[in-house]
Amino acid sequence: MKDTEHRPEALARWVASAQRGTLAFLDGNDGSGRGRFSFLGVEPVETLEVAGDAPEPLAIFDRLEDGRLLAEGGDELALGLTRGALPRWIGAISYDLAWSLRAELGLRRATTHARDARPLAFFHRFDALAVADRLRDRVLLVGEDESAIARLEARLEGLARAATSHVEVGAIEAEPREVHGASIALALELVRDGIVYQINLARRWSAPIEGEAPGRALAQAMRQASPVPLGALLELGDRGERLALVSRSMELFLRWDRATGLLETRPIKGTIARGGGDDDALARTLATDRKEHAEHAMIVDLLRNDLGRVAEVGSVHVHDAFAVEPYARLLHLVSTVRARTAEHASLRDVVLATFPPGSVTGTPKLSAIEHIEALERSARGFYCGALGHVDHAGGVTLAVAIRTAQLHRGELTYFAGGGLVDASVIERELDETELKTRVLLDALARER
Repeated sequence: MKDTEHRPEALARWVASAQRGTLAFLDGNDGSGRGRFSFLGVEPVETLEVAGDAPEPLAIFDRLEDGRLLAEGGDELALGLTRGALPRWIGAISYDLAWSLRAELGLRRATTHARDARPLAFFHRFDALAVADRLRDRVLLVGEDESAIARLEARLEGLARAATSHVEVGAIEAEPREVHGASIALALELVRDGIVYQINLARRWSAPIEGEAPGRALAQAMRQASPVPLGALLELGDRGERLALVSRSMELFLRWDRATGLLETRPIKGTIARGGGDDDALARTLATDRKEHAEHAMIVDLLRNDLGRVAEVGSVHVHDAFAVEPYARLLHLVSTVRARTAEHASLRDVVLATFPPGSVTGTPKLSAIEHIEALERSARGFYCGALGHVDHAGGVTLAVAIRTAQLHRGELTYFAGGGLVDASVIERELDETELKTRVLLDALARER
């Protein structure tokens, strides 16, 4: 471990560099305790991928557990962060992995959309990381040995001297309101017929994109437009030439402490725009909204069931139900669901029991996934999948991949959606998709 003279914002400056290489940046910058630590890896020593035609896609989760510490212990790197809790693998899981697990999940229908050459999951292993601690206002370099730390330090010095990345975006095409509105109307018929009780539908935005490491420039602009506790930039290929994911997520999908067995999820369902007025009044409005309350309650019940699949009997509990949390532009309803995993639960078991995230599918979950495939107009890719890290102790921290831009083969795609229940109003749901897209549009406006 090496202490540095750098402040936490140095990590974002390094990311904005256009120097060659592959980066993974897990970035909390909203000032809350939930985003205290940020992690930056440069040039992975190993990368695992799941191809779309992989015969056993879940095998990657067995590989991610290889070499883990037997317990989380070990020296404390910073207050609240041990070596066991340090990221060992950083990466992402595509929502579309669910369709490769059709038999394991119990999906009965065939897929509707063609999937492109994007992997279904990828994770990088780094032999050293830059760790920003916002509470103590410091940056540490942590690695497997002194030579790994020295290599990382040299790479970061090179990034500091490099030219700045930039992004150029062409005309943005949004799925028309009337088209997405028609899909919402069909979904509400499913709700009213009792086929599903809630379903999450997404609307797509796309644009041609180019530039010098455009994902890095977009990540810088989006983090300024929307501070969050669980942001990320994840690249495949040199400077993200194969794929770059830029996420400003605030929703925790899973946090699993392998040593204690504590498994936690924090679903977000329920949204209201923040204005220049009284947040307390807005919070009361959100907390008492019948539609938002129903939407949230159903997902909490769904996630209690998902965690229960791998939990000790009687250990699943809901904490801080229907809490209202403020973010840069929005207030959200959030609950915390916790459980203790059964003694021999593996990472594969935990992922299979809970993926894809219930808050972005619906209930009943399998029926919702099948109808999402039929009602949406394109495959989601990594949107509504998960991104984050597997730590040295074999535990995991993953965010739901919402507010996430995907840069692939010269195209930027972005989705925004919401949960639909019987009380949903089509125009209001359309407005919500546009509200959730402001983080991208405002970021692009900064770059023009």
